[in-house]
Amino acid sequence: MATLSSSFSPTRPKHEQVAENLGMEIQRLEAGAVIPPVTDLMDRFQVSQGTVVQALRSLRSKGLIARPPGKKRLIATGPRRKKEVVLNVLLLRPQWASPDYDEVGCALQEEATRQRLHLDILQYGGHWREDMRSLVRSHDALVAIPSSKDVESLAVLLDEMRLPTVMLWGETGSESLLRVADDDFALGRLAGERLLGMGHRRIAAFLSEPPQMAMQQRLDGWAQALREAGVSRPEDLVIDCSVDPGRDAIVGSYEKLRRWLFQNDNRLPATAVFCLCWTGALGMLRALREVGLDVPGDISILTHGGENRLCEFSNPSLSVVQTDVGELARSALGLLKDVCLGIKPDRREILLPPFFLERESTRTLT
Repeated sequence: MATLSSSFSPTRPKHEQVAENLGMEIQRLEAGAVIPPVTDLMDRFQVSQGTVVQALRSLRSKGLIARPPGKKRLIATGPRRKKEVVLNVLLLRPQWASPDYDEVGCALQEEATRQRLHLDILQYGGHWREDMRSLVRSHDALVAIPSSKDVESLAVLLDEMRLPTVMLWGETGSESLLRVADDDFALGRLAGERLLGMGHRRIAAFLSEPPQMAMQQRLDGWAQALREAGVSRPEDLVIDCSVDPGRDAIVGSYEKLRRWLFQNDNRLPATAVFCLCWTGALGMLRALREVGLDVPGDISILTHGGENRLCEFSNPSLSVVQTDVGELARSALGLLKDVCLGIKPDRREILLPPFFLERESTRTLT
């Protein structure tokens, strides 16, 4: 093949022209034919490594080439097998333990099998190492779970990689990223409406995590439901015992609530509480029991249930508002698969509707 260095059009990016010429050659290859390494393509086209890498990503997104799971070399997929290729997806999740992240990972693994995708998982911390970047580069697409502690470093990595990416829950911060998340405003509103429907008028909101992004939207939805029901100044019913999310979130919010209860004569200014996060609900159950308040006899508790099933096994079991983790996985991987196969998605953001599940921690006032 002749080099293109002397015939590049100055009006089009070089990587697009390399992808176009290489793509025409690849479409004539049999499925499974090995693609030359990047260094060979750099010499052939007389371009930089970055140009070749961008061109190969473009061809992978169109389904013309793929990297089989566990292999380092790219292969041609063949014209008839373009949509049957097994795409490699990497899940980026914070490194601290979380039953929510574990459940999401399991749901994504199950959905990846159904959609003929290969899913790997990488737990990230506050500092990115070069081997992490190399692992990301070896995949076709990413699913990213942001942590408030690592938002900036994660954003930098995603910006550098420029792979098809779905962000779960957090704000994307970029028009190029896809997003699948709970409809947190609707979730908070549903919580308020359900407790109002049980006859409660003084419904507190318990913050166990800082009111940022999702937490603030849940708080806004709860407040709107109360205002529409004629409850004035719902902001006076907010109990803020927030701590940073992480491994000590339950203990931290519990300890702050115990101090808050001591300062308020071990009483709550409400007959019901909406806990914006299940970690806070577990801490509240213990704190109220220790000061002699019965759930749900004295206080009804409704919480966001997260993606795990722990709320089923508390004592009493917690009533929840939540979303379907299976639908979260289907939506995220479905978006990525479409983008990788060159199909333009109908929408770049999917907000999942919440549902209510009543258990033992709430009661209707008579």
